[in-house]
Amino acid sequence: MKIIAIPDLHLDRSFNVTYGNQSIWQNKPFQLIEGILAKEITSPKDEVIFLGDVFNTTHPSFHSIFKFLSLISPYNVTIMSGNHDVPKTRIQSVMDYLHDYVKIVDRNSVEEVCSNNMYAIGWCDTQSMFKAKLEATLEHINDTTIFLHASYPGYDNEMDNCVTNELIKLAKSKNVKLISGHEHTHNVIKDTLYHLGAIMPMNIAELGDKYYWTSKNILNLIDHSIGEDLSNDIVLCRTDIGAQGDKPVTVRPKKVEAKDIELEEKELSIDILEDFKEEANKEGFDEDFIKGYL
Repeated sequence: MKIIAIPDLHLDRSFNVTYGNQSIWQNKPFQLIEGILAKEITSPKDEVIFLGDVFNTTHPSFHSIFKFLSLISPYNVTIMSGNHDVPKTRIQSVMDYLHDYVKIVDRNSVEEVCSNNMYAIGWCDTQSMFKAKLEATLEHINDTTIFLHASYPGYDNEMDNCVTNELIKLAKSKNVKLISGHEHTHNVIKDTLYHLGAIMPMNIAELGDKYYWTSKNILNLIDHSIGEDLSNDIVLCRTDIGAQGDKPVTVRPKKVEAKDIELEEKELSIDILEDFKEEANKEGFDEDFIKGYL
């Protein structure tokens, strides 16, 4: 039996493009899921777990819900709740609806998953709750895997779920691998915490390699074909390359440095002063008045 873990999809997210058809970018996650499952599922016993943020909102369109369900219906699937697809209050969300079709790891819960003594922790309302649940789970297990939707190193934010260095040390001492979604940049911390990245870059700051995880091959590169050159399906760049037909192109100018901002402010001030002087002269105010006013 093989386990396949897939990171954040953010289905139903809208993308701002400079040129082209944004729906091509919006539909990209569906294509990537379909390709991964077709490649990796080789036995009816194989299982798939989505690591949270399957949807970008708690109430996505029914079109996205039904399209996702149609893709996963032939397979054994578990979906973890993430911070985007669970509500901040007790109102219902897309996760409540999906309960009728797939196994859900709810918010604030720990579940044994994948028929293999593995565990998953759903998105927790607070860092304290997340820490307590991860510590309690690690206390009773060894030599296995826990699936998370958490950050590293995180910020001093009680509303996030952060795998601290102390938690990584504890997991490492129990020979437990932590496979996580949530962070969209891939990293591996101390051979214990594996952030896979998202299914694809969602903006230019997220360009780079993304992975899914399997119990056989560990990290598997996702061929998302989103990058800075024209050979990609979706182009994110800082130089205006013009329209490329329907291909989504997002142009983000180069980062503005502090000295550039100061220069722009200086030039703006000069422009405003010149405009003021010109208008004052038109209205008949003399140079002494203008000089005294300024």
